[in-house]
Amino acid sequence: MSIRVLSPELAEKAINELNEDPKRTPSDIQHIKEWLSKQPHLRARTDDQWLLQFLRGCKFSLERTKEKIDLYYSMRTLIPEFFSIRPTDQIFKDIVELGTYLILPKSKAFDGTRVTIVRPGSYDANKYNIIEVLAVSGILERISLAEDDDAVIYGRRTILDLKGVTMGHFTQMTPVTMKKMVAIGQDATPLRFKGAHYINVPGGFDVLFNAMRSLLNEKNKSRLYIHNENYEEMYKYIPKDILPAEYGGTAGTISDISGYWMKKVEEYSSWLEEDTKYGTDEAKRPGKPNSAADMFGVDGSFRKLDFDLNRRFLNHSLTDTCTSSVDCFNMNIRPLSPELAEKARIELNEDPKRIQSDIEHIKEWISKQPHLRARTDDQWLLTFLRGCKFSLERTKEKIDLYYSFRTLAPELFLQRKHTDPVFQEILASGSCLVLPKKASPVAQSVLIGRPGVLDTDKYKVTDYMAVTNVIQKIMLLEDDNTVVAGARFVMDFENVNMAFFFQMTPTLMKKMSVYSQEAVPLRFKGGHYINVGSGFETIYNMMKRFLNEKTKSRLHVHNKNYEDMYQHIPKEILPVEYGGNGGTISEIVEYWQKKIAEYSDWLEEDLQFGTDESKRPGKPKSAEEMFGLDGSFRQLEFD
Repeated sequence: MSIRVLSPELAEKAINELNEDPKRTPSDIQHIKEWLSKQPHLRARTDDQWLLQFLRGCKFSLERTKEKIDLYYSMRTLIPEFFSIRPTDQIFKDIVELGTYLILPKSKAFDGTRVTIVRPGSYDANKYNIIEVLAVSGILERISLAEDDDAVIYGRRTILDLKGVTMGHFTQMTPVTMKKMVAIGQDATPLRFKGAHYINVPGGFDVLFNAMRSLLNEKNKSRLYIHNENYEEMYKYIPKDILPAEYGGTAGTISDISGYWMKKVEEYSSWLEEDTKYGTDEAKRPGKPNSAADMFGVDGSFRKLDFDLNRRFLNHSLTDTCTSSVDCFNMNIRPLSPELAEKARIELNEDPKRIQSDIEHIKEWISKQPHLRARTDDQWLLTFLRGCKFSLERTKEKIDLYYSFRTLAPELFLQRKHTDPVFQEILASGSCLVLPKKASPVAQSVLIGRPGVLDTDKYKVTDYMAVTNVIQKIMLLEDDNTVVAGARFVMDFENVNMAFFFQMTPTLMKKMSVYSQEAVPLRFKGGHYINVGSGFETIYNMMKRFLNEKTKSRLHVHNKNYEDMYQHIPKEILPVEYGGNGGTISEIVEYWQKKIAEYSDWLEEDLQFGTDESKRPGKPKSAEEMFGLDGSFRQLEFD
């Protein structure tokens, strides 16, 4: 097979993060080739290396690979304007020489990712348009995809430098154009997006930014960073020495990089010419043909957005950048619904005018903690602020404790990664369900635990906890109802045997209670126990010893009295198996399987965070001090 050999480091990363199995690769490629041969509408490259890049981009899911290849080539038919320029055209040379789109050659960020710089302000909006720039960038990206294994395996970071942009540039970014850009970049191309870093942002950019952001999935939304003129902040992600001189770096000039790509395109001239023959013939597609109208049609909200863009930009001077992200807008924060915003104001002391300064305060504090490796995404930190009712000191304590648990109780987090087969088996069992449906705009979230469906000879309680904690992380990041309104938990003990209860040691119960009450920024609104059996009372009473009074008062044992439970949790949001009409358990399981697959990269990245207790100022924390057994604990174990 004509496949490049990876370096040992790259090969290891591909195995761990992309599920690559060198023994299986030839058969996977052959499977995709055979599938392509049976698609009457699809004209696609079948080079082994090319197909392997798509397999890697889909973590070797054969079905996702087929979908992505189909979509990738469908773009040639559905948005031909993005492919209208050829390398031999003068406009191609002009745009490359302007340095509007730069893929930094053979340079990596700290995490191994490749880096691209986009400079829309470098071209004259009266002479060129964004579609032409995107057509040029597509040619460079095809070459990168064909030859750069680092970009495919490690992923890509992009710097968007908005210096020099005018209203003419912004008005070229129509909603339909943005939707097409996202479809190609996020859905069709097999490159791992690791971050977009915005610098030199102008006033009025918030409307465009939020419009683009609304089209992204949650994982990609969490990877947007606004540095504005603070290059030092950007250098924390992208090393100074790989950047062009114009950005304070030592890796040549923009002109040097443009020259590199002109030579590279010349080398690939025959390959690129051949590549123009690939695409789709929608008339031959089995079933319903894809159409641009179906994929990119503009609804009413998009039409209103065009008006908003023009109105907002007219009210700002686009030659002036914002002095800070506070002056521009809360760049990386999801706006709440009016109902939730009011609830946050009344119950959590939330003041939108103060949010960004509070987040910056927490970021600065984290940067000074030598022992702490913590996420610093705005949305993530806002979750902790909300969980502490905007008390800065309580927020710091909770963040420190949250990440300390990674070190002090690793069995609750690292017992099973989201990619482990056991994790996937537990997820598929429906033993942990977060209900997608809400009873109202300000309703609490509801989680159902069903440990009785698990075989205790095969799975441990800590395996189960690892799965629930992964789901909980996603809820904290993306579900505003969970963070603002809180959550209720239903524990269904049907078919739970004594082996499960025997695993619930006092130490494990203490860890679980400290974590849920003190470390997680989650508002606990109620615990509801149903289908309880023998042995439950002993465990229940033991667990209550570790809870504070407020939490104890919110525990309810309904046993088989579902009608009593419905007074707290509306029947209509529950699965049909619990008398509701909120879908079946299997449908909810499928929802979460897709959700976790969508967050796979984010969850992998999240594993790096925690604490190094040897570097903690003062006395290091230890598991013995936090969870050690005193006399009453020993008596409990004996009892």
